[in-house]
Amino acid sequence: MAITKEFMRESLKDTSVVWMDFSMKYASFHNKNHIHCFFEGEDRKYYLDRIERYTSYSAENILSYDCKGKTKLMQLWKKITAKSKYNNVVKAFFVDKDYGLNAYEKDETVYETPYHSLENFYVNKETLERLLIKEFGLNSIDSDFKKVLDDFIDRHKLFQELIAPINAFIISFQELKSPIMIKKFKIEDFIEIKIDQINELKENTFDSLKEYYLAKLNDDVSKRRKHSEDNLYKFNQIIDKVEERFFENLSNVYSNKDTLIHGKFELHFLRKIIENLKDYNSNGHYFSRKRDNINIDIQSSNILSNLSQYALTTECLVAFLKKYNYVYEQEIMK
Repeated sequence: MAITKEFMRESLKDTSVVWMDFSMKYASFHNKNHIHCFFEGEDRKYYLDRIERYTSYSAENILSYDCKGKTKLMQLWKKITAKSKYNNVVKAFFVDKDYGLNAYEKDETVYETPYHSLENFYVNKETLERLLIKEFGLNSIDSDFKKVLDDFIDRHKLFQELIAPINAFIISFQELKSPIMIKKFKIEDFIEIKIDQINELKENTFDSLKEYYLAKLNDDVSKRRKHSEDNLYKFNQIIDKVEERFFENLSNVYSNKDTLIHGKFELHFLRKIIENLKDYNSNGHYFSRKRDNINIDIQSSNILSNLSQYALTTECLVAFLKKYNYVYEQEIMK
Protein backbone atom coordinates (compact mmCIF):
# COMPACT_ATOMS: atom_id res chain seq x y z
CA MET A 1 0.00 0.00 0.00
CA ALA A 2 1.25 3.47 -0.85
CA ILE A 3 1.48 5.69 2.23
CA THR A 4 -0.27 8.85 1.06
CA LYS A 5 -1.65 11.92 2.80
CA GLU A 6 -5.12 10.52 2.21
CA PHE A 7 -4.10 7.23 3.85
CA MET A 8 -2.75 9.09 6.88
CA ARG A 9 -5.97 11.11 7.20
CA GLU A 10 -8.05 7.93 7.06
CA SER A 11 -5.73 6.29 9.60
CA LEU A 12 -6.20 9.15 12.04
CA LYS A 13 -9.96 9.10 11.47
CA ASP A 14 -10.18 5.36 12.16
CA THR A 15 -8.08 5.79 15.31
CA SER A 16 -10.35 8.62 16.47
CA VAL A 17 -13.43 6.44 15.99
CA VAL A 18 -12.02 3.68 18.21
CA TRP A 19 -10.74 6.24 20.70
CA MET A 20 -14.20 7.77 20.97
CA ASP A 21 -15.75 4.32 21.39
CA PHE A 22 -13.29 3.46 24.17
CA SER A 23 -13.79 6.83 25.90
CA MET A 24 -17.57 6.39 25.90
CA LYS A 25 -17.34 2.85 27.25
CA TYR A 26 -14.89 4.01 29.92
CA ALA A 27 -17.28 6.77 31.00
CA SER A 28 -20.13 4.26 31.30
CA PHE A 29 -18.37 1.21 32.71
CA HIS A 30 -15.13 2.27 34.42
CA ASN A 31 -16.49 1.33 37.85
CA LYS A 32 -17.52 -2.13 36.70
CA ASN A 33 -15.58 -5.33 36.08
CA HIS A 34 -14.71 -5.16 32.36
CA ILE A 35 -11.63 -5.86 30.29
CA HIS A 36 -11.01 -3.69 27.21
CA CYS A 37 -9.45 -5.72 24.37
CA PHE A 38 -7.94 -4.12 21.27
CA PHE A 39 -7.43 -6.12 18.06
CA GLU A 40 -5.89 -5.42 14.68
CA GLY A 41 -9.05 -6.62 12.95
CA GLU A 42 -10.95 -9.88 12.61
CA ASP A 43 -8.41 -11.69 14.80
CA ARG A 44 -10.91 -11.16 17.63
CA LYS A 45 -12.59 -14.29 16.19
CA TYR A 46 -9.64 -16.29 17.46
CA TYR A 47 -8.89 -14.43 20.69
CA LEU A 48 -12.29 -13.81 22.30
CA ASP A 49 -13.03 -17.43 23.21
CA ARG A 50 -9.54 -17.79 24.67
CA ILE A 51 -9.84 -14.57 26.66
CA GLU A 52 -13.03 -15.92 28.21
CA ARG A 53 -11.41 -19.33 28.84
CA TYR A 54 -8.13 -18.22 30.41
CA THR A 55 -9.10 -15.00 32.22
CA SER A 56 -11.71 -14.31 34.89
CA TYR A 57 -13.87 -12.30 32.48
CA SER A 58 -17.11 -13.65 31.08
CA ALA A 59 -18.16 -12.88 27.50
CA GLU A 60 -20.45 -9.98 28.49
CA ASN A 61 -17.59 -8.31 30.38
CA ILE A 62 -15.16 -8.38 27.46
CA LEU A 63 -15.30 -5.13 25.49
CA SER A 64 -13.60 -5.44 22.10
CA TYR A 65 -12.32 -2.88 19.59
CA ASP A 66 -11.36 -3.35 15.93
CA CYS A 67 -8.43 -0.98 15.33
CA LYS A 68 -8.12 -1.61 11.57
CA GLY A 69 -4.45 -2.56 11.64
CA LYS A 70 -1.35 -2.84 13.82
CA THR A 71 -0.15 0.73 13.34
CA LYS A 72 -3.48 2.17 14.45
CA LEU A 73 -3.68 -0.23 17.39
CA MET A 74 -0.26 0.85 18.66
CA GLN A 75 -1.24 4.50 18.23
CA LEU A 76 -4.20 3.83 20.52
CA TRP A 77 -2.02 1.93 22.99
CA LYS A 78 0.33 4.90 23.20
CA LYS A 79 -2.54 7.36 23.61
CA ILE A 80 -4.28 5.33 26.32
CA THR A 81 -1.12 4.56 28.33
CA ALA A 82 -0.07 8.22 28.20
CA LYS A 83 -3.14 9.28 30.21
CA SER A 84 -2.92 8.50 33.92
CA LYS A 85 -6.73 8.42 34.27
CA TYR A 86 -6.67 5.09 32.41
CA ASN A 87 -3.98 3.46 34.57
CA ASN A 88 -6.53 1.38 36.46
CA VAL A 89 -8.44 0.32 33.35
CA VAL A 90 -8.03 -3.40 32.65
CA LYS A 91 -6.85 -3.52 29.05
CA ALA A 92 -5.13 -5.88 26.63
CA PHE A 93 -3.74 -5.31 23.14
CA PHE A 94 -3.18 -8.12 20.63
CA VAL A 95 -0.78 -7.64 17.71
CA ASP A 96 0.94 -9.73 15.04
CA LYS A 97 4.72 -9.94 15.02
CA ASP A 98 4.72 -9.62 11.21
CA TYR A 99 8.29 -9.84 9.89
CA GLY A 100 9.69 -8.25 13.05
CA LEU A 101 11.09 -5.25 11.19
CA ASN A 102 9.52 -2.58 13.38
CA ALA A 103 10.43 -2.32 17.06
CA TYR A 104 7.35 -1.06 18.87
CA GLU A 105 7.53 0.32 22.36
CA LYS A 106 5.17 -1.83 24.40
CA ASP A 107 4.47 -3.06 27.92
CA GLU A 108 2.92 -6.06 29.68
CA THR A 109 -0.54 -5.21 28.32
CA VAL A 110 0.54 -6.02 24.74
CA TYR A 111 0.56 -9.59 23.43
CA GLU A 112 2.59 -10.18 20.27
CA THR A 113 2.39 -13.44 18.32
CA PRO A 114 5.61 -15.52 18.23
CA TYR A 115 4.98 -16.19 14.52
CA HIS A 116 4.39 -13.83 11.60
CA SER A 117 0.68 -13.50 12.37
CA LEU A 118 -2.34 -15.10 13.93
CA GLU A 119 -3.03 -17.21 10.83
CA ASN A 120 0.13 -19.21 11.52
CA PHE A 121 -1.64 -20.61 14.61
CA TYR A 122 -3.98 -22.47 12.25
CA VAL A 123 -1.39 -24.29 10.14
CA ASN A 124 0.28 -27.05 12.10
CA LYS A 125 0.08 -30.78 12.77
CA GLU A 126 -1.88 -30.39 16.02
CA THR A 127 -4.61 -28.30 14.39
CA LEU A 128 -4.99 -30.80 11.56
CA GLU A 129 -5.21 -33.70 14.01
CA ARG A 130 -8.18 -32.11 15.79
CA LEU A 131 -9.81 -31.20 12.50
CA LEU A 132 -9.48 -34.74 11.09
CA ILE A 133 -11.02 -36.28 14.19
CA LYS A 134 -13.95 -33.87 14.52
CA GLU A 135 -14.70 -32.93 10.91
CA PHE A 136 -13.64 -36.00 8.92
CA GLY A 137 -14.60 -38.60 11.52
CA LEU A 138 -11.16 -40.20 11.56
CA ASN A 139 -9.72 -41.88 14.65
CA SER A 140 -6.12 -41.40 15.67
CA ILE A 141 -5.47 -45.14 15.22
CA ASP A 142 -6.81 -45.21 11.64
CA SER A 143 -4.31 -45.76 8.83
CA ASP A 144 -5.93 -42.85 6.94
CA PHE A 145 -5.25 -40.56 9.90
CA LYS A 146 -1.52 -41.31 9.83
CA LYS A 147 -1.43 -41.09 6.04
CA VAL A 148 -2.96 -37.60 6.00
CA LEU A 149 -0.66 -36.32 8.75
CA ASP A 150 2.49 -37.68 7.12
CA ASP A 151 1.51 -36.21 3.76
CA PHE A 152 0.57 -32.89 5.37
CA ILE A 153 3.97 -32.59 7.06
CA ASP A 154 5.81 -33.36 3.80
CA ARG A 155 3.66 -31.03 1.67
CA HIS A 156 3.85 -28.22 4.22
CA LYS A 157 7.64 -28.40 4.37
CA LEU A 158 7.90 -28.25 0.56
CA PHE A 159 5.34 -25.44 0.38
CA GLN A 160 7.35 -23.32 2.83
CA GLU A 161 10.53 -23.88 0.83
CA LEU A 162 8.89 -22.95 -2.47
CA ILE A 163 7.15 -19.89 -1.07
CA ALA A 164 10.23 -18.58 0.80
CA PRO A 165 11.43 -16.37 -2.11
CA ILE A 166 8.11 -14.47 -2.18
CA ASN A 167 8.49 -13.75 1.52
CA ALA A 168 12.09 -12.61 1.04
CA PHE A 169 10.96 -10.35 -1.82
CA ILE A 170 8.29 -8.74 0.40
CA ILE A 171 10.64 -8.38 3.39
CA SER A 172 13.24 -6.66 1.20
CA PHE A 173 10.71 -3.98 0.22
CA GLN A 174 9.50 -3.53 3.77
CA GLU A 175 13.04 -3.23 5.14
CA LEU A 176 13.52 -0.28 2.80
CA LYS A 177 10.15 1.16 3.91
CA SER A 178 8.93 1.00 0.33
CA PRO A 179 5.27 0.17 -0.36
CA ILE A 180 4.46 -3.30 -1.66
CA MET A 181 0.97 -4.71 -2.18
CA ILE A 182 1.11 -8.22 -0.76
CA LYS A 183 -2.36 -9.05 -2.11
CA LYS A 184 -0.91 -8.91 -5.61
CA PHE A 185 0.88 -12.22 -4.97
CA LYS A 186 -1.59 -15.00 -5.80
CA ILE A 187 -0.19 -18.26 -4.47
CA GLU A 188 -2.21 -20.24 -7.01
CA ASP A 189 -0.15 -18.55 -9.75
CA PHE A 190 2.99 -20.14 -8.30
CA ILE A 191 2.01 -23.45 -6.71
CA GLU A 192 -0.66 -26.10 -7.09
CA ILE A 193 -1.39 -27.58 -3.66
CA LYS A 194 -2.73 -31.08 -3.04
CA ILE A 195 -2.37 -33.39 -0.07
CA ASP A 196 -0.42 -35.93 -2.14
CA GLN A 197 1.63 -33.56 -4.29
CA ILE A 198 2.87 -30.00 -4.72
CA ASN A 199 3.41 -28.72 -8.26
CA GLU A 200 5.52 -25.63 -8.92
CA LEU A 201 3.79 -23.59 -11.63
CA LYS A 202 6.06 -20.57 -11.81
CA GLU A 203 9.73 -20.05 -11.05
CA ASN A 204 10.42 -18.17 -7.82
CA THR A 205 13.71 -16.46 -8.62
CA PHE A 206 14.28 -12.78 -7.92
CA ASP A 207 14.01 -11.93 -11.63
CA SER A 208 10.74 -13.86 -12.05
CA LEU A 209 9.23 -12.21 -8.96
CA LYS A 210 10.33 -8.80 -10.21
CA GLU A 211 8.72 -9.48 -13.59
CA TYR A 212 5.53 -10.84 -11.95
CA TYR A 213 5.05 -7.86 -9.65
CA LEU A 214 5.97 -5.34 -12.34
CA ALA A 215 3.30 -6.83 -14.60
CA LYS A 216 0.74 -6.34 -11.83
CA LEU A 217 1.76 -2.69 -11.43
CA ASN A 218 1.62 -2.04 -15.18
CA ASP A 219 -1.81 -3.63 -15.30
CA ASP A 220 -2.98 -1.22 -12.59
CA VAL A 221 -1.63 1.70 -14.62
CA SER A 222 -3.42 0.53 -17.76
CA LYS A 223 -6.67 0.32 -15.78
CA ARG A 224 -5.99 3.76 -14.25
CA ARG A 225 -6.31 2.55 -10.70
CA LYS A 226 -5.74 4.94 -7.85
CA HIS A 227 -2.05 5.61 -7.02
CA SER A 228 -0.97 3.16 -9.77
CA GLU A 229 1.49 5.51 -11.46
CA ASP A 230 2.98 6.53 -8.12
CA ASN A 231 3.35 2.86 -7.11
CA LEU A 232 5.08 2.03 -10.41
CA TYR A 233 7.45 4.97 -10.07
CA LYS A 234 8.44 3.98 -6.51
CA PHE A 235 8.97 0.38 -7.60
CA ASN A 236 11.37 1.42 -10.36
CA GLN A 237 13.25 3.68 -7.94
CA ILE A 238 13.80 1.01 -5.29
CA ILE A 239 14.04 -2.34 -7.10
CA ASP A 240 17.86 -2.36 -7.41
CA LYS A 241 18.20 -1.87 -3.64
CA VAL A 242 15.61 -4.60 -3.10
CA GLU A 243 17.77 -6.99 -5.11
CA GLU A 244 20.76 -6.18 -2.89
CA ARG A 245 18.80 -7.27 0.20
CA PHE A 246 16.90 -10.18 -1.35
CA PHE A 247 19.44 -13.01 -1.06
CA GLU A 248 20.36 -12.34 2.55
CA ASN A 249 16.67 -12.20 3.44
CA LEU A 250 16.03 -15.41 1.52
CA SER A 251 18.67 -17.18 3.60
CA ASN A 252 17.03 -15.85 6.77
CA VAL A 253 13.58 -17.04 5.68
CA TYR A 254 14.93 -20.51 4.87
CA SER A 255 16.39 -20.66 8.39
CA ASN A 256 13.21 -19.40 10.08
CA LYS A 257 10.36 -20.69 7.93
CA ASP A 258 7.93 -21.28 10.80
CA THR A 259 8.16 -17.68 12.01
CA LEU A 260 8.75 -15.77 8.74
CA ILE A 261 6.33 -17.35 6.25
CA HIS A 262 3.44 -14.91 5.82
CA GLY A 263 0.38 -16.04 7.80
CA LYS A 264 -2.07 -15.49 4.95
CA PHE A 265 0.07 -17.65 2.66
CA GLU A 266 0.01 -20.37 5.31
CA LEU A 267 -3.76 -20.14 5.70
CA HIS A 268 -4.11 -20.43 1.90
CA PHE A 269 -2.11 -23.67 2.11
CA LEU A 270 -4.38 -25.10 4.81
CA ARG A 271 -7.51 -24.07 2.92
CA LYS A 272 -6.31 -25.83 -0.24
CA ILE A 273 -5.35 -28.99 1.70
CA ILE A 274 -8.79 -29.24 3.32
CA GLU A 275 -10.50 -28.49 0.01
CA ASN A 276 -8.47 -31.22 -1.69
CA LEU A 277 -9.22 -33.76 1.06
CA LYS A 278 -12.95 -33.06 0.67
CA ASP A 279 -12.71 -33.48 -3.10
CA TYR A 280 -10.74 -36.72 -2.82
CA ASN A 281 -13.29 -38.06 -0.36
CA SER A 282 -16.20 -37.19 -2.67
CA ASN A 283 -14.48 -38.82 -5.66
CA GLY A 284 -13.52 -41.95 -3.76
CA HIS A 285 -9.81 -41.18 -4.02
CA TYR A 286 -7.02 -41.21 -1.44
CA PHE A 287 -8.97 -42.48 1.61
CA SER A 288 -9.47 -46.19 2.23
CA ARG A 289 -13.21 -45.55 2.31
CA LYS A 290 -15.57 -42.65 1.75
CA ARG A 291 -16.41 -40.55 4.81
CA ASP A 292 -19.90 -39.11 5.34
CA ASN A 293 -21.07 -35.70 6.61
CA ILE A 294 -17.92 -33.67 5.96
CA ASN A 295 -19.42 -30.19 5.96
CA ILE A 296 -16.58 -27.98 7.12
CA ASP A 297 -16.75 -24.61 5.35
CA ILE A 298 -13.33 -23.43 4.18
CA GLN A 299 -14.52 -21.18 1.34
CA SER A 300 -16.17 -18.73 3.71
CA SER A 301 -14.48 -15.41 4.46
CA ASN A 302 -15.24 -16.38 8.06
CA ILE A 303 -12.59 -19.10 8.08
CA LEU A 304 -10.91 -17.72 11.22
CA SER A 305 -14.11 -18.36 13.16
CA ASN A 306 -14.87 -21.69 11.48
CA LEU A 307 -11.47 -23.14 12.36
CA SER A 308 -10.77 -21.26 15.59
CA GLN A 309 -11.59 -24.22 17.84
CA TYR A 310 -8.85 -26.26 16.15
CA ALA A 311 -6.14 -23.58 16.07
CA LEU A 312 -3.07 -23.72 18.27
CA THR A 313 -3.17 -21.92 21.62
CA THR A 314 0.43 -21.08 22.47
CA GLU A 315 1.86 -21.29 25.97
CA CYS A 316 2.90 -17.64 25.79
CA LEU A 317 -0.69 -16.61 25.03
CA VAL A 318 -2.05 -18.65 27.94
CA ALA A 319 0.54 -17.09 30.27
CA PHE A 320 -0.37 -13.60 29.03
CA LEU A 321 -4.10 -14.15 29.57
CA LYS A 322 -3.73 -15.78 32.99
CA LYS A 323 -2.21 -12.54 34.30
CA TYR A 324 -5.72 -11.11 34.09
CA ASN A 325 -7.00 -13.57 36.69
CA TYR A 326 -4.79 -11.72 39.17
CA VAL A 327 -6.13 -8.36 38.02
CA TYR A 328 -9.68 -9.59 38.53
CA GLU A 329 -8.95 -10.89 42.04
CA GLN A 330 -7.36 -7.59 43.03
CA GLU A 331 -10.39 -5.67 41.77
CA ILE A 332 -12.76 -7.89 43.76
CA MET A 333 -10.76 -7.32 46.98
CA LYS A 334 -10.96 -3.53 46.71
